[in-house]
Amino acid sequence: MSEEFNNLLEEVKGLRQNILFYSPTKDKNYSISALNLKQQKLIIENTISSSLNLIFFNITFFNIIKENFLDGIDNLDTIDRVNISLSLRSAIQDEYEIDDKKISIKKILENNKEKIDFGEEVIETDDYKFTVRPPNLVIDNKVNELILNKYKNKQIDDNNLKSVISDLYVYEIIKFVKSVEIGMSEVTFNVEDNFNNSIKLFNEIDSVNFKQILRYINKLRDIELSLTKIPETEENISITPDFFIVQ
Repeated sequence: MSEEFNNLLEEVKGLRQNILFYSPTKDKNYSISALNLKQQKLIIENTISSSLNLIFFNITFFNIIKENFLDGIDNLDTIDRVNISLSLRSAIQDEYEIDDKKISIKKILENNKEKIDFGEEVIETDDYKFTVRPPNLVIDNKVNELILNKYKNKQIDDNNLKSVISDLYVYEIIKFVKSVEIGMSEVTFNVEDNFNNSIKLFNEIDSVNFKQILRYINKLRDIELSLTKIPETEENISITPDFFIVQ
C-alpha cells in the first residue's frame, strides 16, 4: 500500500466515534467505540444456525468489546453486555422493527438506567461450600473458548448434539462458581485457576449439590432478559447476530 493510502487509512481510523453506555452493575457511564463495518460484518457472519451459535456470537462480541472499550474489560459482566449490545446497535440505527412494530432502542436503554446489585453469594450443601458470583466478560469468554475448542473440528449432528447440550449445561455452572470448599477436609479449590480440572471435578459431584447454584444462574439470566424488555409490551428483543442487521 502506498504511503498516501496508509495516511488516508489512519485518518479514517481517527474519525471513529465513541458512544456512552450505562453499566447497571457499576452504576456509571462508560465510553466505547462504535462498531465499524468490519466488526458489524463479523457479528452478522454468526447468523448461521447451530447449537454453538450463541457461543460463536459471544466470543466474537467479546473480542469487539475488548478492541473498542477504553477501560478494563474485566470490570464488566454479562449484565453489562446487554446494555453494550443495545447501545452499539442504537448507534448504527436506533429504530428496530419486531412483529411489524417499530421501536426505539434508546427508550429501552433509558429504562435500563438503574443500578443492579447482584453480587457474590455463598451456597452451602451437606458436603460443599460454593462461592458463586456473576462472571465477568473475561471469565465468560474463557469458558466459551473451552467449549468452542472442544467442538471446533467436529461436525455437529444428531449423534453428538446431546453431548453438546450437556456440555453447555456443565460449562454454564463453571462460569458462575468462583471456588468450592470440599468436605470435612475444608480444602478450597479455586475454579478460575484451572477450568479444565474444574470441569473434571464438578462432573464427579452429585447433581443435587448444584440446585441452588442453578437458581442463582437463572436469577441473573432473568435480569439480563428484563433489560431487553420492549416498553409497554410483554415482548423482549433477542440479542442475536440478526439484531445487528439493519435495512
